[in-house]
Amino acid sequence: MAIELGKVNVTDLVDNNYKVLGIGINRSSDSNGIFAVNYTTLAQAKDNLINLILTKKGERLMQPEFGCDVWKVLFEPMVDIEMALENSITSAVSIWLPYLNINEIVFDYDDNDTDNNRIALDIKFSLTSNPNLMESVQINVNN
Repeated sequence: MAIELGKVNVTDLVDNNYKVLGIGINRSSDSNGIFAVNYTTLAQAKDNLINLILTKKGERLMQPEFGCDVWKVLFEPMVDIEMALENSITSAVSIWLPYLNINEIVFDYDDNDTDNNRIALDIKFSLTSNPNLMESVQINVNN
């Protein structure tokens, strides 16, 4: 049974060196550790978003619903790929990262990219607890 720990105030708006909030994705350690770590909520949210979007549904053991269907959308012959991708991303974020607001998704692709099943995403997001703090992340989805 899950235990609710309560709500955490977002007071860690600047880097510190004493309170680790999570593990960084696709980065090497910056202080001789095994994993790169994040010290701010916004930095950890960015890595969580990358992890969610790049994880295929069914890929994660014991949580087959975790992930996003952007891979599946890229391989479907759809007329409105942007709408399908946006729906997939916002749906996954609302379930798995409810503390994030997706403010804007910018798609960067051409006919050659769609023929090769790849797309570049620029996602602008903010924390629900502090919508004035905005961050963006660039993600390249390809096979």
